[in-house]
Amino acid sequence: MDGQNQKKRTAAMDMVFGVLLVLFSIYVIVTSTQLKFMKSFTDGAGFFPCIIGCVLLVLGAVLAFIGVKGGGVAELKEVLTGSFLKAFVTNDSTIRVVILLAMMFVYMFFLIDWLGFRISSAIYLFVNFLYLKACKKVGPIPGWVIALIISVVAPLVFYYAFKFGLGITLP
Repeated sequence: MDGQNQKKRTAAMDMVFGVLLVLFSIYVIVTSTQLKFMKSFTDGAGFFPCIIGCVLLVLGAVLAFIGVKGGGVAELKEVLTGSFLKAFVTNDSTIRVVILLAMMFVYMFFLIDWLGFRISSAIYLFVNFLYLKACKKVGPIPGWVIALIISVVAPLVFYYAFKFGLGITLP
């Protein structure tokens, strides 16, 4: 990829991320105004998030402006063509990320509620280790056994560290 093409792609990314940052900052500002206040707004819980939201709003607008000025709109039109999107969707890396995100979604919204933190985290870690082929054979011990050991021990360590170390009980 040549330098000019990379500059256009960067402009498109700046523009898209700038717009997303503006939208997120608006959400932060609106949410911060709904927090309970103490005596006045300045010493309430919503003061600092509101300031951060305003700063993010300005930074997002500047970033989007830089992207538009750098030719990001034209590059975005080119990127959103059918052939590019088809190549992106059929890419092995994209499919792998979607599968990992789906596993995380199931873990966060279903497994933790049904099975609790320790069991659901062990299942989630074990499935991820197997899918990513993260654990290799060590001597006579197969990789899946190492993945199983890590998957069982890690949630227990975190659970009891939070319970006894911080006094916080995980679900």
